[in-house]
Amino acid sequence: MESFWQELKSLLKTLLCFVVALMLMPLLLLSFLCAHFGNELVNYILSIKYPNLTISKSKKIRTLIDTQKNAGIFHFLLQVEGACDFEQIKRSYAQHLTDLRDKTGMLRFPKLRQKLVTCWGHYAWVNDSSGFNINNHVLLSTHKYRGRAVNETNIQDYVSELATKYIPSDLPQWQVIVIPSSDTTQPYHILIKLHHLIIAEEEDLHVGEMLLLHDNDTKSVLTLNDGGLGESPSQQLSHFVRQPEHISRLVHHVLHLVICRWQQFIYEFESLETPDCASNSVQVRSLSQLLSLILIVLVNVALGYWRSRSKLLKLKRRSSGFRNDMGRLMTIRLLLNRELEQRNLSWAVARMALYNSLQPTNLAKVWTRFMWRLNLNHVLLLPYHFYCEALALRDVLLRGQTSYTSTYCARLHLYVPLLLYAQLELVKICWELFKAPRNIYEVLFEQPTRELNILHQKSYAGRKIVSFSRSIDGSQLRERHRGRFNDELRESDFSLTCLAGAVHDYLNTFAHLAPVPSLLNTTCRTISKGYFTDSRGDKSENIGGVVFLQLPLRQPDEQHARHLHGIVERIRRQQIMIYLASIGQTKYSMLTALLPHVLTKIFINFFSYNFPITITEIYGSTAEFQSAWGQRVQDVLLFRPPQSKTCLSLNLHRFGDKYRLAIMADTHLAPDHTIIARSFERYMETVTL
Repeated sequence: MESFWQELKSLLKTLLCFVVALMLMPLLLLSFLCAHFGNELVNYILSIKYPNLTISKSKKIRTLIDTQKNAGIFHFLLQVEGACDFEQIKRSYAQHLTDLRDKTGMLRFPKLRQKLVTCWGHYAWVNDSSGFNINNHVLLSTHKYRGRAVNETNIQDYVSELATKYIPSDLPQWQVIVIPSSDTTQPYHILIKLHHLIIAEEEDLHVGEMLLLHDNDTKSVLTLNDGGLGESPSQQLSHFVRQPEHISRLVHHVLHLVICRWQQFIYEFESLETPDCASNSVQVRSLSQLLSLILIVLVNVALGYWRSRSKLLKLKRRSSGFRNDMGRLMTIRLLLNRELEQRNLSWAVARMALYNSLQPTNLAKVWTRFMWRLNLNHVLLLPYHFYCEALALRDVLLRGQTSYTSTYCARLHLYVPLLLYAQLELVKICWELFKAPRNIYEVLFEQPTRELNILHQKSYAGRKIVSFSRSIDGSQLRERHRGRFNDELRESDFSLTCLAGAVHDYLNTFAHLAPVPSLLNTTCRTISKGYFTDSRGDKSENIGGVVFLQLPLRQPDEQHARHLHGIVERIRRQQIMIYLASIGQTKYSMLTALLPHVLTKIFINFFSYNFPITITEIYGSTAEFQSAWGQRVQDVLLFRPPQSKTCLSLNLHRFGDKYRLAIMADTHLAPDHTIIARSFERYMETVTL
């Protein structure tokens, strides 16, 4: 009876939060309209006042919290195998990035040449890039550090010192620093600094293109049955939410059916080429053929107009001086004339088709053909259709599939289960939406620990330092835990437990100033390998959503790992909508568009103070990378910059069977931040559950 009242109380709380959320929707809509038109007005005023600048319209979270001292500069460290040829590297960056042009002769990535400035608290790009010189951005560092040859013992200190230095403000905000090795048999390193706005606003520029990396592996083709929906047991935070499989399959089948019908329609009413590929103009002889061609023309004009507008907007973003003298109506008119000329359509042809269709002989032919087909399909061939339906039913009952795809039985066998399961998935989605307001409130306000730690007491400078661990062999880890990793205790639980133990060791060094908390609020997200290698498609496709994790801090052991496993499983059940909303923010800036920038900054500062550490899981099935200049890249490390009140960024890499931790921290956390990397190495290599 007590459990019943608990369930009822929980349901009432969920209902109350949902009702409150619905009542706030008009207010959010009003806030969105005010923020949108206010931003547009400010951007218009700034563009008039500063005609030599292109005002940034980015609504990313990093754009709102950026400051001159604490800018969102991403750092990438490449470990390259072979001899260091600096001139070849510089030529590759010029050829593939700074000097690359599109078919119209315009620079493909103009923002790599433009300076980034601020005016009235907004970022802006300087249109004049005549002073750009690639020698200011692709730099050759010395092979010695403080009088000693650069090697594995001092490369971390060297890279960390380079990371603390700001990119000069009078230059475009990216830099490539080549660090040669004194021993030619050892790999050399490349440190790449990249401002987040370059990737955010340069539409066609991917991180993989900026790193000049390619993936040697052939990507597998996903079928409808697997769909990539499964989850690797070693990647617990990745693939966080199971995608709606049956809804996706239903949409795929419907789209496939529409496309096939449209292609069949075009083939029947419009054959612009003969079998020997010779041009053949369409002869319009009937009203049905005329109407069909008009429909095809209208669809082609609409698609052509959409493609031309998309291309025009892209050219305008690439060059602020680009002007288009052709208006929208003129564009539609030219496209329409081209389609009509291609099909030899005119008013005379339309009148002739109408005249032919209304002739008594042609009307008689049409009605005769219609009645013959009707009788043939519904009377004469009726026994044959019953026979095919019986065969299809037998195949479905005995084999679960049938080759008689045109029968009603085959269609029912395909679409009825899809519709049923799609409706069940829709009900589950609606249930998650119903629970979302309560879950969001609990995750952001009730569950975060209020324990203070040394990270809350420090003041921060904004400059960044880095540290990273050795490469740790995952096969040896599994050999040490033979038979221990399963669905109840995954390999990712162990790596996250070792990371929590390393953070505990770091905070324990300040135990005389502040006690070590039992739980630490962190934010977590995942990034897949394609982030570093893909050069096409959606740039945010490889970036997962954000979840909030209360990380238990103590020495790693089996109990600690199982506790962490339970926390992650609870997150999977509770934070689905938070995860999806953060993906929407990453792709479309949905959340930051709802509120004015001032309020958004206040909320970000509040939550970043309560969540001072961010954890990123970077994963890939293999560790194979290839540079654009032909050399093999042994390893790639990403250092995501902590901003606002967040002071520590922990980036856990797993490519293939290699684990590696990359740390970026505020300079006021030095030199003890290296404790995290050393403790992580020790726990991963020695602890046995």
